[in-house]
Amino acid sequence: MRDYTIVFIEPVDLGELAAEAADAFAIPLEQLEVWDGSDFAAPVVEPVIAQVAAGSEEGAYAEFVGFDAFAAHAGEPELLDVAVALATRTKRRVLFGPETAEEFRWTLVAADGSHGKVVLDDDRFDDGAIAILGAVEEISGAPELPRVPESL
Repeated sequence: MRDYTIVFIEPVDLGELAAEAADAFAIPLEQLEVWDGSDFAAPVVEPVIAQVAAGSEEGAYAEFVGFDAFAAHAGEPELLDVAVALATRTKRRVLFGPETAEEFRWTLVAADGSHGKVVLDDDRFDDGAIAILGAVEEISGAPELPRVPESL
């Protein structure tokens, strides 16, 4: 099963996010589920291709989630390509987690599409909060992030 989970770490309107995702990936808006954390914005037509939802962790303002139906509909795009499309369209920073358990670095995509690996605060993450300690590599759209060693 493919997993396209993109976490927005800056405020974004769920309706705007849904519209941009629908436009970027040619998803009929009625097949994109919008969940505000307590209710759905509108009924959807099956099959649901993707979902936008209120963030589930402290520091996560919204999430875009797509699984097999999204992958099939969008032509199996790379996770980074999905993140770049959503970040640049909404002009908001996003994160996505590592694809394997052996990786420990998340990827930050800035509003301008630049991207790189970042280190999250493990203690805060374990408590359900997303906090970036710094970037492992330079990210032009996030120059304020301190550089941290790869081994951190």
